[in-house]
Amino acid sequence: MTRVKTVMTNETNKYDFIFKGINLTKSIFIVGLVIRLVLIVFAEWQDANMLVKYTDIDYVVYTDASRAVVNGLSPYDRSTYRYTPLLAYLLVPNILIHPAFGKLLFVICDMIIAYLLKGILLERFPKITSRTLLICLASWLLNPFSINVSTRGNAESVIGAMVLATFYFLTKKNLTLASIFYGLSVHFKIYPIIYSIPMYLYIDENFFSKKPSEYSSLNNNFKNIFKNFFNKNRLKFFFISAFTFISLTFIMYLIYGYIFLFETYLYHVIRADNRHNFSVYFYQIYLNTPIVETVGDLVGKVNGSNMIVALASFLPQVILLLAITLVYFNDLEFCLLLETITFVAFNKVCTVQYFIWYYSILPLVIPSSSLGLIQYIVLFAVWMGSQGLWFYSAFNLEFLGLQTFWNIWLAGLLFFMANIYILIKLILNHNPIKVNQYLKSK
Repeated sequence: MTRVKTVMTNETNKYDFIFKGINLTKSIFIVGLVIRLVLIVFAEWQDANMLVKYTDIDYVVYTDASRAVVNGLSPYDRSTYRYTPLLAYLLVPNILIHPAFGKLLFVICDMIIAYLLKGILLERFPKITSRTLLICLASWLLNPFSINVSTRGNAESVIGAMVLATFYFLTKKNLTLASIFYGLSVHFKIYPIIYSIPMYLYIDENFFSKKPSEYSSLNNNFKNIFKNFFNKNRLKFFFISAFTFISLTFIMYLIYGYIFLFETYLYHVIRADNRHNFSVYFYQIYLNTPIVETVGDLVGKVNGSNMIVALASFLPQVILLLAITLVYFNDLEFCLLLETITFVAFNKVCTVQYFIWYYSILPLVIPSSSLGLIQYIVLFAVWMGSQGLWFYSAFNLEFLGLQTFWNIWLAGLLFFMANIYILIKLILNHNPIKVNQYLKSK
């Protein structure tokens, strides 16, 4: 028994990166956690003593919705609460224990994401080097965006943990749990629905006999896709995930009625946000927003142009998502990353929180890419640099009151082009052959 435990420990430890006697793989988890906890404490001080608050306004909305739940009211009594009631339930301790409870929960989800990333990487790339694994984990745990978003009180890490839990259990061949987590993730936030087709195709008739490391887009057989389109493994995933989503949604509908459906799902389909954001559609929506001076204007001025923009923006997304799915569904982690970047870049609304959607998947594609560490840093610099003009213009608008909407839109176009450039670089440097090779180049 002792010998078995020793062998298992040695097997696990071989993936740890040791530098001068220090286990950096384990240490990076501790460092990532400590940084986040320190920032939560700092946020309490800044919010109490400075004019500019550290805490995101979304966190205030979550907390107000939880307060409504505690008082026996609907979370939708809080205007702009457009999430599932489950989030308000999760943050009830914000009212009963401490206002910072939710931030701690989001940080815990950050750490869960890191744990899931490690588990997926070891299953998908069993010969991954300890250095590459360390780089992958660091790209999430030390990512300034993931740190900032969670400690400011945004709930994106919760949905990120659900999506990665789905992938994790797929690699562990636990189809039931993978299906449940996927249904839960779509209920929690509608965007993971874009992963449904690639995940469905990934679960082929040999799902339980094939190792995660044996999947490769080089082995795509399009004839076989349609021949076995309704195999029992795929149908099991479909029905369990659909049952989970429909059950939760139906229960919430019975409790809160149509307002739940509208605020949680329908609003995001027809949403046309005229407030400045990174989207290339922002300026068109802003220019076509009607001026509301009376209640009659609010009722009567239904803006058809914005509705067209809101619906037409889905067309390029759908075409590109389908194309990516058919080419890369057998490299599931790469497929999910490309789909997420594409969906966010082409979306009619694009904010900083959305970036977490693909940052939580990015570590999974590093081992199968020919890009080196320096090249990733350069791409990150290009991505960040393209945002500089946008942040400058947004600062002039918000804090100096200057009319910089045109500049913001131009900056959004630059950011869009940077995202397309990064997509191209990722695709050109993706090497599915490395799935079954010893990754020495990292």
